[in-house]
Amino acid sequence: MLRKLEKYEILEEIGHGGMATVYRARDTRLDREVAVKVLHPHLQRAQEARSRFEREARSVARLRHPNVLEVYDYSGQDSEESFIASELLTGPTLKRFAEKQGAMPAEIAACFVIQIARALAIAHEHGIVHRDVKPENVLIHEDRVVKLTDFGIAQMVDSQSFTATGQILGSPGHMAPEQVEGSDCDPRTDLFSLGTVLYYLAVGRLPFTGRNPHQILKRIVDGDYPDPLRIQPSVGGELAGILGKALHHEPEQRYQSAEEIEQELLAFVQRIGISDPDEMLAAYLEDPAAVSEELRERVIVELTSLGEQAAEQGDVPTALDRFNRVLALDDGNERVLALIDRIGQRGEGRRRTMVVAGIGLGVVGILLGWAGWQMSSDGPGTRGDGSGQVASASADPVGVGQEAGVAASPDASTDVSAEDAGGAGAATDAGAGTEPAQDAGHTRQHPVHHARPLGQRASGQVTGPRVVQLKPDPLGVEVRIDGGELQPFYNKPKLSPGEHTFEFVGECCKTLEITRNIPPGSGPYVIEANLEYADAGLRVVSDVPADVVVIVGNHRVAGRTNSIIAVPMQESDAWATVLVTAEGYKDYKGRARLVAGGGELSRLTVNLEAAEDSP
Repeated sequence: MLRKLEKYEILEEIGHGGMATVYRARDTRLDREVAVKVLHPHLQRAQEARSRFEREARSVARLRHPNVLEVYDYSGQDSEESFIASELLTGPTLKRFAEKQGAMPAEIAACFVIQIARALAIAHEHGIVHRDVKPENVLIHEDRVVKLTDFGIAQMVDSQSFTATGQILGSPGHMAPEQVEGSDCDPRTDLFSLGTVLYYLAVGRLPFTGRNPHQILKRIVDGDYPDPLRIQPSVGGELAGILGKALHHEPEQRYQSAEEIEQELLAFVQRIGISDPDEMLAAYLEDPAAVSEELRERVIVELTSLGEQAAEQGDVPTALDRFNRVLALDDGNERVLALIDRIGQRGEGRRRTMVVAGIGLGVVGILLGWAGWQMSSDGPGTRGDGSGQVASASADPVGVGQEAGVAASPDASTDVSAEDAGGAGAATDAGAGTEPAQDAGHTRQHPVHHARPLGQRASGQVTGPRVVQLKPDPLGVEVRIDGGELQPFYNKPKLSPGEHTFEFVGECCKTLEITRNIPPGSGPYVIEANLEYADAGLRVVSDVPADVVVIVGNHRVAGRTNSIIAVPMQESDAWATVLVTAEGYKDYKGRARLVAGGGELSRLTVNLEAAEDSP
């Protein structure tokens, strides 16, 4: 036991933030374990900090909901130390969980956000705007439910007594444009942040990134974020459209309530047969790998059926959006490719004027022409783009960034034999079989389906780019290929045969650069990369200068109090034993949670007790 705080026995530190330290403690009167959040000592005398702390306690105490942290007790303004006692949550933060899992199935991401949206709905109903919605402030509890926490900078909509003139409150990367610009915040501010959480879970990275906070905030104001379909085509056009609306720069164009986005997401998951998102989430948290694979198979079956129904009804854009997502999940799915060819054959009858004498356009040309005709006729379907507007789902009818045999990258040289082109004419020029389209202000080429893998002639000789599948361990990293921009490792880039460099970068690990020679071939070329975890940083805070020994596994690292101690790590996070000794004081032994990398500095506060005089 470190010490006692009124009726609470402090057992160990379990978290540390900018305003307070969180401890696991025991309520001696009710004999139960709780979490005690204690305002930092240097803030105890700051009236603004104490007021904000009290406001958090009062705000959350008003909210009774399964997805909101329950507050039990508050010390009060007159207490020597300001603290909040609440329920003790059992699991990691959503950020920590997502870092270990990587991009998760789109439906699972939606199930997470449905529960967060419910928490925001109850807060907004009570006139509270959270203003700091992010994965770090969502905790998983009992491996079956998530809870929204940390209302430390929440704003009471009907209160003007607490202001922060000239100060930006929030977390870069999750802030809404009006927060960045210092405008008024309302519930739609939280919904923008909720959109960034959904993007992070489904795509595997944040929508707004940069080298520094200033660059991130500028991109938020400019609405500059990557189309989720380009990074992770398996999210599908429907979820991309939800993201586009949630992340709209103008609050009037976003979802207007947490209930509204919850209903959109419920409809999204119910479309593939998830009737109870809470049960699905609980099953996923129990066994992520097994449920992900089971869900993948279900999504493929359901989307294939939905796409076929849409095609039969003449709704080609929606059908192609469904099929596009299936191909992203199951490259080369024969049934879907046959259905796409059938759509092309139907389109041929409607687009006779496209046929030029002596040149067989083939299924692909007919398909793209038919889809384009449908787009001009305002066919249904939605897709999110970089502007946050809603666009047609058929803007990318077959797939973006798919593997060879399904889609060509815009810069890939494309060889199509006379046989591929419908039996007439010679091979087309590079880029033939594509159609330019506008996407977030840039011209791109629509990828198209080929009867055989790209770059492979009728003779079987492989000459074109090859899909590269990167398998880093651990997964929480990005990759820079040949000195280009950082991108998710799971993008499966197409690279020409020859030598390429791969630089793996992530907060969790030491940067690793490797060079590989990609041989010609038609199948994916797999590159494995084993990275070393970066050191964790620990600062043991004490009023007494003392020696510190940190023990993690077989590693023992020595240091001093009030300095940062670098600790080698064998995993992304681990509990360390901390020994603190000083002459004239009792030895201290405690525990601290360490996190690999520079993203989070662990801190442990130690109050050494003077040694008793010898008799």
